Amino acid sequence: MRAWGAGVAAGHLALGVIATAVLHVPGSEVFFGLCALTTLVLSQLAAPLLRPRGDDGGPRPPDPPGDDPPPPWWPEFERELRAYTDEQERTGVA
Repeated sequence: MRAWGAGVAAGHLALGVIATAVLHVPGSEVFFGLCALTTLVLSQLAAPLLRPRGDDGGPRPPDPPGDDPPPPWWPEFERELRAYTDEQERTGVA
């Protein structure tokens, strides 16, 4: 985060130099200078807030329950479904 902020601030400075020296845009040095300074300061202040947090040793939420067993009607349903699809394939209705 800090490196990206410094890179963007350097980009603002480069644009300011181009706008001032090459294009002769009045006030561009102040505008791009303030943009660079603001970007650099905000990126350096925000970087610690975006760092992953470590485990603080506090209470953890319970683990989610494991897979539930299939319902008691499932094996019979599966057999009937397979028989039905096999019959549909044999008769050509699909």
